Amino acid sequence: MRITILLFLFLLRAAAPLAVQGQCLSLSELLAIGAEATALSAPQVVTQHLSSGWTFNAPAAGSREAFWTPAVAAGGALALSRLTVRPQRPGQDVVLKTTQASCVRQLRSELKSQKLEAQPVTCAGCEAVRFKGPDYEATIYSQMKGDYPFVVVVHQSATIVQDPAAKGSGIKSGAKVSSPLPAVDIATATQLLADPQALVLDVRTPEEFAAGHLERAQNLDFRSPNFHQQLSLLDPDARYVLYCASGNRSGQAAQLMQAQGIGTVTNVGGYSQLKAAGVN
Repeated sequence: MRITILLFLFLLRAAAPLAVQGQCLSLSELLAIGAEATALSAPQVVTQHLSSGWTFNAPAAGSREAFWTPAVAAGGALALSRLTVRPQRPGQDVVLKTTQASCVRQLRSELKSQKLEAQPVTCAGCEAVRFKGPDYEATIYSQMKGDYPFVVVVHQSATIVQDPAAKGSGIKSGAKVSSPLPAVDIATATQLLADPQALVLDVRTPEEFAAGHLERAQNLDFRSPNFHQQLSLLDPDARYVLYCASGNRSGQAAQLMQAQGIGTVTNVGGYSQLKAAGVN
């Protein structure tokens, strides 16, 4: 009996981190949601970036805010995390509220792995730091009052591309791009991806790429500090087909490639949409 109880406690303890992990979201997930131009008007666009454990909650009486939460505990207990998208100029904010310090530690680790420094932010009655990336800002608030002591706000502008490594290239760091190259329709995308001569580039992060990618795709991380140097190694006469999570990063990457003299570049949109259409 004692062995059985000990085994149960061990399994319970091992399962606890996994349960908490399901309440967290990675930086790449938050950025992918923020890059969706229709995130505020089409909840399903956000839902497709979340695991099956997360559900959409429409605005209800007393609250005009739509939000997403993981499965809540029995008895209507508070969900450990809560996700919202709110309008901001320019772009939009993706806000993750959580009770779990481990979620914040995970995000801090991801931000620091990109060589971003934490900059203190004034916050009355709380602590806050901000990380500035190539085309986004992530602010982490701690010791907040209320149900959720930790709040993460990720903001990115779809019209600004910052290339920290663009020295001597003619593309200034932080330069405005007219707009990301629009994605083609799914029928055209399928046809282009079937061309054996086309080179397929997945411009998502290595973590996103490892979780699933098109068979012929090569990973070229748009958020990498040396993205511009990697572009300089590409054959300017080849035909390139780009995709990412939503079509935003691939649209921005395509603009940079064209600015660098690579003429035949096509943005085919988001990975999940391509897979749903049967593209392998």
